[in-house]
Amino acid sequence: MKAHFGFEQVKVKRGRAKLYADENIDSGLITSLKEEYKINIISAEELGFKGRDDAFQFQQAYKLNRFLLTCDWDFLNHKNFPFNQMIGVILLDIPKSFSEIGYIHHILTSEILPSGNEIEGTKVVIHKDSVEIYFISAKGKIEKQSFKYVWT
Repeated sequence: MKAHFGFEQVKVKRGRAKLYADENIDSGLITSLKEEYKINIISAEELGFKGRDDAFQFQQAYKLNRFLLTCDWDFLNHKNFPFNQMIGVILLDIPKSFSEIGYIHHILTSEILPSGNEIEGTKVVIHKDSVEIYFISAKGKIEKQSFKYVWT
C-alpha cells in the first residue's frame, strides 16, 4: 500500500515532526508510533495532563515545541486555536470502521510525519482518502489545500 499526493514536489529541508498526543489519541497508536516507527511522541496521559481542557492541551503542545496530535475537531476553530500560537496540529479523522484506520496510520507515518518542517505552522486533517492542510497564505488569509490519495 502506497499513497502519493504531491509533497515530493516541495523542495525544502525535511525533519521528522515531534508529537504531543492529547487524550483523544488511543494508547495503542501512541505505542505503535513510538516502538515500531521510532516517532518522538509524548502523551498528555504520560505527563499527567489527562482531563485538561483543549486550550491547555493546545498550549502544552506549543510549550513543548511539538505538533498536537488529536482526533478533536474543535482544534479547527482558528479563532480559539490560532496559527500563531502553535507549532502545528495533526487531526486524525478516525473512521467508524476500524479496518480503515490502516490508511490513516500509513499516511501519518509515511508522508505527514517525515514532512515535519514542511508542515510546521499548519493544521493537517488526515482522512482515509484525503488530506486537508490549513495554512496562512502570503496575503495573511487562512487557506485550505486538499490532496486526494492515489493508492498503488
